[in-house]
Amino acid sequence: MTEQFYRAFEERLRGSRALIKERQTVYLPFIEPLKTLYASCPALDLGCGRGEWLEILRESGFEARGVDLDQGMLEACDALSLPAERGEALETLKLLADESLALISGFHIAEHMPFERLQQLVAEALRVLKPAGLLILESPNAENLVVGTNNFYLDPTHERPIPHLLLSFLTEYTGFARFKLLRLQEPPELAKAERVALMNVLAGASPDYGIVAQKGAPAGQTALFDQAFEKEYGLALDTLARRYDDGLQGELECFRRQLEEAGARSREVEAAFRGSIARTIQAEVKQAAVETLNETLRQQAQQAASESNALWEQTRQLNAQLQQERQQFETQLQQERRQLESQLQQERQQFEAQLHQAWQQFETQLQQDRQQFEAQLHQAWQQLEIQKQQDRQQLEEAQRSTHHWYLQANAYEMQAKDVLNSTSWRVTKPLRLLMIGLRRLGRLPTQVMRRLLRPVLARAMRWVMGRPELKRRLVDRLRRHPTLFQHLRLFALNRGLLGPVPMPSIRQNMDMAPPVHHCFSQGAENEQAEDLSSLTPRARQIHMKLKKAIQEKGVH
Repeated sequence: MTEQFYRAFEERLRGSRALIKERQTVYLPFIEPLKTLYASCPALDLGCGRGEWLEILRESGFEARGVDLDQGMLEACDALSLPAERGEALETLKLLADESLALISGFHIAEHMPFERLQQLVAEALRVLKPAGLLILESPNAENLVVGTNNFYLDPTHERPIPHLLLSFLTEYTGFARFKLLRLQEPPELAKAERVALMNVLAGASPDYGIVAQKGAPAGQTALFDQAFEKEYGLALDTLARRYDDGLQGELECFRRQLEEAGARSREVEAAFRGSIARTIQAEVKQAAVETLNETLRQQAQQAASESNALWEQTRQLNAQLQQERQQFETQLQQERRQLESQLQQERQQFEAQLHQAWQQFETQLQQDRQQFEAQLHQAWQQLEIQKQQDRQQLEEAQRSTHHWYLQANAYEMQAKDVLNSTSWRVTKPLRLLMIGLRRLGRLPTQVMRRLLRPVLARAMRWVMGRPELKRRLVDRLRRHPTLFQHLRLFALNRGLLGPVPMPSIRQNMDMAPPVHHCFSQGAENEQAEDLSSLTPRARQIHMKLKKAIQEKGVH
């Protein structure tokens, strides 16, 4: 589509610039109170087109600017020295600061956007608007059946019709405080007509509608707009349909009254005829009685007969007229039925053509998606094969490394066997046994001293335990030497000076750790017989930590 095509398209099918500008003045009662709240009244017109609304805003005292993507439209604005620049509506809003505009408008842009982007546009507008600020969105009204099924698709850039219930709900859902529906551009003579034709029902509803949504603000500010928001605008489809039904019902009622009047006239003629017959019979009876009045009665009978013939002729004419009116009414109904069936057939053909086109597009999209999926699947399969090859190489490297360390371990084992079977190892065995005996003999005096000092230390601890103040001071001093403190604490625990040892919990924990259970269960069953003097300081420290951990685990 060339840049000048869309401008020429609007000139031909939408209307002249003067006509559009006159139509848009309907929004002036909504925007005028904004000048009372804000001095500068900054405004942004999205998709400004030829600049009709932009010019109205500038004339009304607003600091307005516009954005549009069509170069032909921007040239029309430049020719009128209107501030308009090239830009996309949603992206332009995203660049604006919070509460920086008093008015945002978009005339016939909503139907050009996917619904997801329209949602984002409404949300960004709510963010950018000042309190009590207005968002105006105008779009073709699908409530007009001719617009919704035919005229809407004249514009090749339209996405799909947006019903006014959907757009008004979108503004309410996004967070606007209130909205107003304006049905627009209906024929003025049709707005007050009581009798409407079928074509008026199909094409007479307002061809456009606008949604004016207002951001929340204090009640004193929003009250300035109440008069505009309370007014009703436009002509709805159900109103026209109701008028058409009422008119058709009135015609049927009139026809029924005409039938009733014709029947009443027929009954009057029949009564008059019967009365004339009765008078004739009475005259004949009187003739037998009074022969002198025979001629007079005969004349009266002839006159009554002529009157009766006249009444019969009048009845026949009324019946003929009634039959003619019935045929005309039936012919009119038949013509309207044929017109409606023809129009319904055309709409059905158009709908089937659109459905066929949509189905072809769906099949094309499905084929493209299938091809993309197959390409992605093939690519993923290739990546999987590459990953599989890399894993196989890593596995082979791991097997080679495992075999290497297995050979290395066998070599170390052979070296250890060689050492154990060597002559030097057997020769030095008595020497190693002698050294072990000498170490044990060297620890013997220390063990004897410990056995002698333990009862004295136990009595001293019991004496200190009976004096809390002395115990507290002594503990504070011993805490400065953690190793000695732990030895003394373990010594007191083994002799029950710090309370009983929770034996059941210890035994349960011993069941979970068999190697440690054997060592500590003997000490728990016979605390007096436990002797740690044969252990090194490092071994005794490990023994105390293990016993403490087992006790804490049993408590928990």
